[in-house]
Amino acid sequence: MVKKAKVDYDYENDVLYVYTGEKVKDSLDIENFVVDFSSDNKIVAVEVLDAARVLSKMLQIDINKDVLSGVKEAGINIYQGREIVYVVLMFPIIVNKQRVDVKVPIPTAVAAVSV
Repeated sequence: MVKKAKVDYDYENDVLYVYTGEKVKDSLDIENFVVDFSSDNKIVAVEVLDAARVLSKMLQIDINKDVLSGVKEAGINIYQGREIVYVVLMFPIIVNKQRVDVKVPIPTAVAAVSV
């Protein structure tokens, strides 16, 4: 299930924040990612810390702060397994003057949440 999401990028601190706008009750840190949950345990936001470095390494594309500051739209895709929920961020970036649709899987699956 893909949730449309808004995007904020903090250029100075290199933090990409993808969120649905719903109120956050709790958070879970997973490596360079912070997954935010609502009061009914639904995933409502994901922060990527040290985003340019982390995303460049994960996607093996040179993604700098200027590229990330251009991200204006995103989606949070949630795959429900039997006991595990997989979360993937999706957003377009411009690389070498071409649009590239990227998919960023959260490194560790999240368990015991609602979708």
